[in-house]
Amino acid sequence: MRYTLLKNGEGNARSRFSPGIRLKLIGFLLPLVFLLVVSVAIAVTKITDSEIRKDLLERGVAVSRVIALSAGYSLLSGDRLALDSLAAETKNSSPDIEYIAIRDTKNIVVAHNRIEDRGKEYPSPGSATSLAKFPNTDAEEVVREGRPLIEFTTPILFAGKHVGTVSLAFSKESVLAPQRNIRRSIVIAASFILVIALAGTLVLAYRITTPIKRLSSGVNELAEGEGFHPIPVRGGDELGELTRNFNRMAETILAQQGHLSRYAKDLEEAYVGIVRVIAASIDARDPYTLGHSKRVAQISREMGRRLGFSGEELEHLDKACLFHDVGKIRIPDNILLKGKHLTHPEAEEMRGHAIDGAEILKMAPSLHRYVDIVRSHHEWYDGTGYPDGKRGSEIPVHAQIIALADAFDAMTTTRPYRAALSPDDAVEEILRYRGTQFSPSLTDVFVAVAKEIPMLETEEWKGLAL
Repeated sequence: MRYTLLKNGEGNARSRFSPGIRLKLIGFLLPLVFLLVVSVAIAVTKITDSEIRKDLLERGVAVSRVIALSAGYSLLSGDRLALDSLAAETKNSSPDIEYIAIRDTKNIVVAHNRIEDRGKEYPSPGSATSLAKFPNTDAEEVVREGRPLIEFTTPILFAGKHVGTVSLAFSKESVLAPQRNIRRSIVIAASFILVIALAGTLVLAYRITTPIKRLSSGVNELAEGEGFHPIPVRGGDELGELTRNFNRMAETILAQQGHLSRYAKDLEEAYVGIVRVIAASIDARDPYTLGHSKRVAQISREMGRRLGFSGEELEHLDKACLFHDVGKIRIPDNILLKGKHLTHPEAEEMRGHAIDGAEILKMAPSLHRYVDIVRSHHEWYDGTGYPDGKRGSEIPVHAQIIALADAFDAMTTTRPYRAALSPDDAVEEILRYRGTQFSPSLTDVFVAVAKEIPMLETEEWKGLAL
């Protein structure tokens, strides 16, 4: 089972229960098995009840007819002893027989298994419901002395003449007791079958869904770039074949992914190499800016380390420093190498190198991560920079770091129209713009770097002015 987070109209998260395939399968199979077992149990119960009732009726008809055939001669001859013996022996032969009454045509009991009932008129029942009619025999459900009975009535015929009647009664309990016993047995058997069915359903659901869950986990591993582990193949059925095919597919995908990753890496390195050459060429166009990108990268990397950047993030920062002035390739020499202050139009064209650099990087999808950094490395913390007027956290942190290193290297560079500042004076100048041009927190990190790295005091930092 799973819980999925959703959002309502107000944007608040809420959870939705999402049952897994195993729970769905169990939820489908268990009710189905339960209905099947219950239906079979009900059907068996009805069949057994019908058979017990049918057997009792057939037995009652058979016994009453045998008594009627045996009692005809004795009834005409007045042999009361034979009739009493017949009633007693028949009663003793079957304990579920309640009574046997043999009566004459006047409805007087001439023989009965209970001696006290002899010579009396055979009473009518309190209530009678016909159960079935057979040739010469009627079966009824009657109530006598407050007890439910099943009574069979058969006429006694001798030489084709009606000479009396036999009434044979079974206790209704003789039908209900076997029914109860059989129903109890059916309930026990059904319960046992349900337990087995439950265990079988759980095992079946486990056997079906476990390979599917493994396949799902394998897909997630592939999607998330985690190390893929081949899924164990169990069984030679369709799921086993599906698992084998998935393992082969995953191996193919991983192999192709490795080739593509290496190819993409080679392309990126080739493009970076080209841009590195371009950056070096840009630095070399002006003898005053030679080595600028390298120095900006050194300061930026040290700031990144102090900020806790990961190795991968430091690598990205290093490349961003390499790319930050790539747009200057479009600046004409008469502007880039001008030995005097730039006019307003010339300064505007020089400012366009941030946008030009971003456009150059957009040409390579693998370098898109550096586009915003290159475009924003001349933005000011207070929003008065260029080209987009971004402020504060809107400016990528890598761009803010490069801005500090770039400004420091510019101020410590000698130009024809001004002398270079010392590192200490450059740091003081940067502190003057803390909170306006530069992020306060990043400025503090830069100052710590500038004070603690000895190389900033060397002649190596006589570099970039723009």
